[in-house]
Amino acid sequence: MSYMSWSTTKSLSVLSRSSEDCSNQRQSALLRDLELLLDLKPCALRSNLLGLPEEIRRQILDHVIPQTPERAEPELHTCYWGADMLEHDPWNHDTFGYAPSVPRNLRLDPRMLLINRQLHDEILQAFFRRSRITLHAEIRNSVEDNTKFTSSPHVLQLSMLQHVTNVRFYVEWNYTFSKHNPPRQAHINMTENLVRQMGMLLSSVERLSQVHLSILFFWRYRSGRTYQLSMQDLFELEDVFKQHAEKRWLKLLLGQETRDSRNSDTSVQGLSSSAGVGYKLLSTENKGTEQSGAMEVFIAKDVEDAMVDRRKSTIDFYGNFNIDEALPQPSYRHGGMI
Repeated sequence: MSYMSWSTTKSLSVLSRSSEDCSNQRQSALLRDLELLLDLKPCALRSNLLGLPEEIRRQILDHVIPQTPERAEPELHTCYWGADMLEHDPWNHDTFGYAPSVPRNLRLDPRMLLINRQLHDEILQAFFRRSRITLHAEIRNSVEDNTKFTSSPHVLQLSMLQHVTNVRFYVEWNYTFSKHNPPRQAHINMTENLVRQMGMLLSSVERLSQVHLSILFFWRYRSGRTYQLSMQDLFELEDVFKQHAEKRWLKLLLGQETRDSRNSDTSVQGLSSSAGVGYKLLSTENKGTEQSGAMEVFIAKDVEDAMVDRRKSTIDFYGNFNIDEALPQPSYRHGGMI
């Protein structure tokens, strides 16, 4: 294969011309790799891939990324524990890893992400459309203000958010007993706030099939002493969820829930009979620890399969999971992962 001249490379790399961190030789080498990946001759590249209409370019990229068998999408996970919830390292939410089950031939060739900014983003979007993506994120309330749940604002900025299929929320639920606010009413208020926060985070997700809540309860007396939840306490919390959250949780699967919605009476239409909400209650006997108890909640279009998959999962309750290889995402944003 003949080498391309600098003039040809210059005419093709519309966005790469302004990249100060790429040498001319590197651009030429990457364009030769693109030529191989697209099975094009040098003269065909003169048509300028970026000059093609977006729909045609999208079809080309769909042929370039790994072709997945039907219902065998590559499983990807976000790097939850590497992400700061608030300000310091938000870009780590962008880091994805392959599940060990993903074969090499279904993984994205990292060279394809080095061409230029625009193709970097378009190739990733094409790959995400064909993947099963699990978003790991934290939601928590504070000891000072039990009623208000918050989450990382950076989740809403993720470019792949609309392609997420599964979500795992790690919920830290603080509660301090107060004689002025009966526990059940307090938990109803907290549940409504939790649902609104979930709705806000998932408002742009278009392919959602299941949401998994891993809730850690930290209950305290006003003196600061830890309250150990009994199974009766957990049953009462489950009843609150069933009455004040279940229908709104199921609406999340249809993209109908909004952060301001409080209507829990409307019936859920458009979901199959296999859709539902499942619970796993976890009491703790560890006296002297701050943790009071735990609960897992499964909201899914097929709740039975979701709970079976959880038993087989390599991800533990606290979010520790095994990823085989980080998905290469060289970023052009300041502070982004290279």
